[in-house]
Amino acid sequence: MKKLCVLVLGLILVFSMAATASADANASWNAGKGTAVVDGQKDDVYAGAQEMKMSAVSDVLDGGTADDTAASAWAVYDNEAIYIFVEVSDSALDDTNANVWEKDSIELRIDNKDQLVQAYAVSETVDGTAASESKVLKTDKGYNVEFKIPYATAEGSSMKFSLQVNCASDGARNHTLHTSEDLKDAWQNNDVFENLVFSADAATTAAATTDAATGTDVPKTGVVSMDVLLGMGSLASMVGLTLCKGKKIKK
Repeated sequence: MKKLCVLVLGLILVFSMAATASADANASWNAGKGTAVVDGQKDDVYAGAQEMKMSAVSDVLDGGTADDTAASAWAVYDNEAIYIFVEVSDSALDDTNANVWEKDSIELRIDNKDQLVQAYAVSETVDGTAASESKVLKTDKGYNVEFKIPYATAEGSSMKFSLQVNCASDGARNHTLHTSEDLKDAWQNNDVFENLVFSADAATTAAATTDAATGTDVPKTGVVSMDVLLGMGSLASMVGLTLCKGKKIKK
């Protein structure tokens, strides 16, 4: 029985290690097919894209709390370019800080941390060369940003990217928003970038997996969540230990 317990626990350990190795920490998001007009307005073509909800809050100002700024993004592509539309809800726009990253703005990085485009809400201007066309448009809810990025797309292929919303108030950046908290380090770490997949079927692109607990969309990653894997490993370990303890081991 002692040998059996050791074998069971060993198998659980191997399973946990294999599961960890196969998990993918970088989310994938589906872009729909289509060509958008870059005017800061959300065209109907974005209905064929998966919504990227930027609900991960990072970089909260010391001693402060995040405000109610909210953001989502969508992407579509054609044979020559990618179009990314970002919609931000922010009741009080602020650009009084001299540092560009401490203004209400969007940061988009393509392929790597050095390919950066920044779009500023208050001045409705854009810095960076990755986008051939761009538009910032203030709205009654906040502001919209739209980019056109020349890119050699191919159906079924993907591109590394990251998005960040800088949320400013009272002359300083209050916090940032991302699709994943990992992206708070995208400014210095290419490894945390996510994947934009050029989907073959626009009809299924927008149908993101829904989190039953929160009712919100989650990215399609094609792998089991790390939390699920760790939970399964923990449960299996508890079962194994219980079985071993429940048996009298003969020496």
